[in-house]
Amino acid sequence: MTVFFKKILHNNWPLILAGGVPCFILFLIYLAQGVFPFGDSSLLTVDLGQQYVDFYTYYRNTLLGDPTSFFYSFSKAIGGDMIGLWAYYLTSPFNLILLLFPARLITLGITVLTLTKISLAGLSFGILLKKAFNGKGLYLATFSTSYALMGYTIVNQLNIMWLDGLIFLPLVILGIEKLVFEKRGLFYTVFLALMLIANYYIAYMICLFSILYFIFRLTAIQFPLKTTVKEKVIFLSKQLARFSWHSLLGGGLTSILLVPTFHALLDSKASYSDFSFEWKFAFPIQEMISKLYIGAFNFDQMPDGYPNLFIGSLALICFVSFLFSRAFPIRERLMAFLIVLFLVVSMDLKAFNIVWHGFQYPIWYPYRFSFVLCFFMILNGYRAFIKLERLSIPGMLLVVVSTTVAAFYMLKHPFDFVYHEQIILTSLFIAIVTFLLIVKPKYTLWLPFLLFLVSAVEMGINAQLDLSRLSYVSNSEFLEYRREFAPVIDHIKEKDDGFYRVEKTFLRSKNDSFQFDYPSVTHFSSTFEKEVPTLFGNLGFPVGNGFIAYSNATLATDALFGIKYYVAENNALYEKSQDDLVDPATGQTALAKNKLTELTQKNNPTNLTQLQLTIMATKPDLRSYSKLTNTDRMTTFKNQNALSIAYGVDKDILKVKELTNQPIQLQENILRALSPNEKKRYFTPIAFNSTVYQNITPNNQYPNPTFFKQIANNKATVDFQFTPQTNDAYYLTLGPSVKEEDATFYLNGKKLSQYKTYRDTLILNVANQQKDQTVTITVELKKESLWLEQFQLYHFDTTAFEKIVTNLKENELNIEKFGNTYFKGTATITDENKILMTTIPYSKGWRVSIDGKTVSTTKVLNSLLAVRITKGTHKIDISYQTPYFKIGLLISFISLILLVLTNWLFHRGKRHKHF
Repeated sequence: MTVFFKKILHNNWPLILAGGVPCFILFLIYLAQGVFPFGDSSLLTVDLGQQYVDFYTYYRNTLLGDPTSFFYSFSKAIGGDMIGLWAYYLTSPFNLILLLFPARLITLGITVLTLTKISLAGLSFGILLKKAFNGKGLYLATFSTSYALMGYTIVNQLNIMWLDGLIFLPLVILGIEKLVFEKRGLFYTVFLALMLIANYYIAYMICLFSILYFIFRLTAIQFPLKTTVKEKVIFLSKQLARFSWHSLLGGGLTSILLVPTFHALLDSKASYSDFSFEWKFAFPIQEMISKLYIGAFNFDQMPDGYPNLFIGSLALICFVSFLFSRAFPIRERLMAFLIVLFLVVSMDLKAFNIVWHGFQYPIWYPYRFSFVLCFFMILNGYRAFIKLERLSIPGMLLVVVSTTVAAFYMLKHPFDFVYHEQIILTSLFIAIVTFLLIVKPKYTLWLPFLLFLVSAVEMGINAQLDLSRLSYVSNSEFLEYRREFAPVIDHIKEKDDGFYRVEKTFLRSKNDSFQFDYPSVTHFSSTFEKEVPTLFGNLGFPVGNGFIAYSNATLATDALFGIKYYVAENNALYEKSQDDLVDPATGQTALAKNKLTELTQKNNPTNLTQLQLTIMATKPDLRSYSKLTNTDRMTTFKNQNALSIAYGVDKDILKVKELTNQPIQLQENILRALSPNEKKRYFTPIAFNSTVYQNITPNNQYPNPTFFKQIANNKATVDFQFTPQTNDAYYLTLGPSVKEEDATFYLNGKKLSQYKTYRDTLILNVANQQKDQTVTITVELKKESLWLEQFQLYHFDTTAFEKIVTNLKENELNIEKFGNTYFKGTATITDENKILMTTIPYSKGWRVSIDGKTVSTTKVLNSLLAVRITKGTHKIDISYQTPYFKIGLLISFISLILLVLTNWLFHRGKRHKHF
């Protein structure tokens, strides 16, 4: 066995270094930054902390607990198809590493996963160099390290699912090498398919680049002198046919995943923006030079920056040498230059850029395909290096002049992410590498080690600078939230095994429901179906492209969408007299229930004052809900009016149309459709009793007043006061023109917590159970003027609404069995001409049968699943099948047969030629 390992080490030590050195460098950086378990930091930042970590917990729960949630989950807002989310975030084969770590150590699992992927990126690049370009020794490890730790990798390591592209790209390119020069297509097909499975989004970019690379490698083919033009055309046509066929097979193999994903995309990511070509440049193209410097990155580069192009001094100098090297045919060098030029222009010209991003401009993380340019430069830099005897005098002068001109440009046009020290440091590394390339023939013994050391140090410094410019969630903060909140959710599940939704007045992320495995509404992902946030935006909630924050509910939305339990921060605003704090199911008061408090304290032995909850809603309506349990920080409430997943309603619901920026009117229309015989208003606009101005001049054009500061730098406030005449709920609307930076709102002297306003009119809950108590809403201006768009107070008739709830509960679905993809139960419909309305998002995948007969489905509110139903008691069966999954499976099966047949014919042809 020892001899066996020694042989492996002797034959493959360059590949071991290619994968091991990048991992070791990053490990040292994590160690220095105190990343858990070496400190209290973590890698959770931006989307990794707000999306992916929750999805990875869901990934574990699906594979280890409930596989049906692979297809559909009610943790995704009010419900959603999951295959698109899996294909975009979770289908990387390397994610299986996360199964080795319990949920409480998921941050450690993410660290290990990141190190593993970056290590494998270096290894796969080394394999490409070894198999296709005779790569060996320390030079192989040097260029592989440059690839694995290039600027794109470091900056995007938080987008951990994209790192698979860095692993599979060299292997796909190796497949093209085999296909072009050996006529073997199997390797290319397999790894193209694996890349498409791992992450179709980055794979799409690799597919586009593969076309360019295939054309590039055709220019390297040497034809015999007597080859005719016709023979060349025939040969190249066969190559093109072979490449196209194996590309189709690679895509066909993944159809089981990609066909239903494509259908899901049409409802989600692809539906959020209207496609159009803009023939404009995003920035002066020479500004890309700034990204060739060490540490050229800061936080502002993430939402709207330049392409990440740092590849290190050695790779950069050698690629420039490649373009001038006579060791390669001029047609090959010319094609390389044209490809680089095309890629650079693609990053700057908006029309080309949008094509590379799947015909949709990226939200944050621009120029996500820049890694293919970096790869192309590093690869051809290596090819030039191994044929470069020494850097010539003209080459040296070119490097010196280029470095000097670039440095002067950077000094004259400063960038906020490149300091003078970075310019000096980059120039120093270029000078060292240039010197080593000049003396290359004299120091062949030490040169490999010196270049390897210099490159590793340079890439390491860049990585450390880039990573130090981000802020991260501490591991203890993440764990404390989990230790505090998990027992609360577990307690709800223990007490109630039915179907219901849970919401909160606080959040760690908008995907807490995935982290803790419960149905909810709040959600954020790139694969979120557009109709759902559109509906909730129209109902008065903060929404955006791909997210909902369920922070602005009314008693009506809580009931209709089945929000049975609420978890809130401990807040005196939500307290009533102790006689009211009784669980109707048990008769116990909340104060008697101290087991949950003991459990959370046991699970969280650290200092309880460290955890700060991020409050996203102020909700006086909780005063009308039953208080069930409380811990040191959280209180659980039960909504007695929460409805089932489906209930019988009047056919008038089909007539309710979408209204934009009129959330109260839309909710009013819904409630009237649910009670067509009641001729009354549920939401009634009322005036404030008084308004007090401080340093303000108003125009008093209500409900859209504008206020102006009298003295610019002094505090300016408006106090709006009213005294509720009932214990009903009261709401305030606020138009989308008001942003967080415009004003601060206070409710009775305390800051009114509100999720950031984006694009829709919001509904704010300002009072409940506060009869004859004066309520004061204070608006403090942050700017010289403020326009309060649609600033209107409403009274909600709770008694009339509860009559609707009573009627709906008589007609609701009594769920007997349910899962992620089905509901079974009975419903008693008391009147004719009814609609069985569900709070399940409409999808072609849902099938409904009534008394064993499948019925056609329809939409209500342009988004929710519904069917027509007759009077009487009925057996209801609602089930889900992923649309086009079976078609995708069939295509994958056929593609597999064709791939086997193609491979058999290839080997059969080879044998016949041989004999």
